[in-house]
Amino acid sequence: MVLKQNLDTKIIYDAVFNLIEIANTNLPPEVYNKLSNYNCDYKNEILKNAYLAQSKKRPLCQDTGQVVVFLEIGQDVILDGEYVETAINRAVGDCYAKNFYRKSTVHDALYNRTNRGDNTPAIIHTQIVEGAEISIMIGIKGGGSENMTFLKMFNPTASEAEILEYVEKCALDAGENACPPMSIGIGIGGCAETAAFLAKKALFFGKSIKTDIKNVFEMGIMTAPTHIACMPVCLNLSCHSKRSASAKIKNGEIIYTSDFQKYDDVETSSNAKEIQVSDVSALKNLKNNEEILLSGIIYTARDAAHQKLVRMLDLGEKLPFDLKNAVIFYAGPCPAKNGEIIGPIGPTTSKRMDKFALVLYKNGVIATIGKGDRTINGLNALYFKANGGIACVLQDCVKKCELVCFEELGTEAIYKLHVEKLPLKTVWL
Repeated sequence: MVLKQNLDTKIIYDAVFNLIEIANTNLPPEVYNKLSNYNCDYKNEILKNAYLAQSKKRPLCQDTGQVVVFLEIGQDVILDGEYVETAINRAVGDCYAKNFYRKSTVHDALYNRTNRGDNTPAIIHTQIVEGAEISIMIGIKGGGSENMTFLKMFNPTASEAEILEYVEKCALDAGENACPPMSIGIGIGGCAETAAFLAKKALFFGKSIKTDIKNVFEMGIMTAPTHIACMPVCLNLSCHSKRSASAKIKNGEIIYTSDFQKYDDVETSSNAKEIQVSDVSALKNLKNNEEILLSGIIYTARDAAHQKLVRMLDLGEKLPFDLKNAVIFYAGPCPAKNGEIIGPIGPTTSKRMDKFALVLYKNGVIATIGKGDRTINGLNALYFKANGGIACVLQDCVKKCELVCFEELGTEAIYKLHVEKLPLKTVWL
């Protein structure tokens, strides 16, 4: 006789709430150890960021993303109480509010891109499996790396070498947009949507395979049966802060299956030139690829704020701050909690702002700060690259923060920041 297991979905709420906290603030030990042995320019900043996030219980990245839930429910489990997806989404909303995580979810992808204000709904993948246990796997997925998702329908006779060549090309094309060194999940099989699902799950929980691809420190793979005429291959990328955690619910008890490790502080140093925002002459004399530590007043603005600023310029309206010699930081910080000047903060992908950049540069902006390469050049304009995925490190560079305008945009509001020794690399567009 099969024994049924009655469970109130309150226990799923508790597990999801705790797993989100774990995933957002603790770099998995296997990831930390791989990064410790990986050769990249700002490895110490990445490791220090892991220490700061864990010790301060603040998110590894300001983009606390969308919550992806892989939920496996044993068919002998009987769920009581609140509808399971309602319980999961309530856990997401409550956890993001309590912990001052960034809320990044909009109401509708096309018709209503206003922020929902609670980071729900989660992306929930539910499977019914054998037994009387529940497995919950959580992944936190930021927008920059999610935008670097690739899908290709290969011929069924494609070789493993051809697929790996495609993986390498995609990783190189992603460049700095996914905050390298990065992890890659590879999903192969099923239909197109199956491959995408497998890629996402493989990113966090797949079988590890060897990689020597530049800027990639980890790859996972999952495969599935497919049609005789098909070979769908999907890649899902993550920054170095591969945020995930898992648990099982067995006999009414939550058993956390993710490993934990306490991290030590890491020393960081820089011989970069110190530059003041107010020293316009010094800014204009910077050389390409020169590393600097920037201090002074800068302004945050990203996608939605840029739309509003350019619309105001088109209408001849007065802007909320003076663009002359202004420096704009493409960033949307986490909310500040008690005692903080600002929440964890870091750059978003710069090329999304390229369609607005020329207008703002022409109206006086002297420099912009963001992540990755751009699609614009020939402007003789100053652009600074900031390292992504070290939000807690960059948070400590902000000494004052003041809301300027567009508060209704949430994290996309414009803030006036006083920064000290913000580490950047110079690029002339």
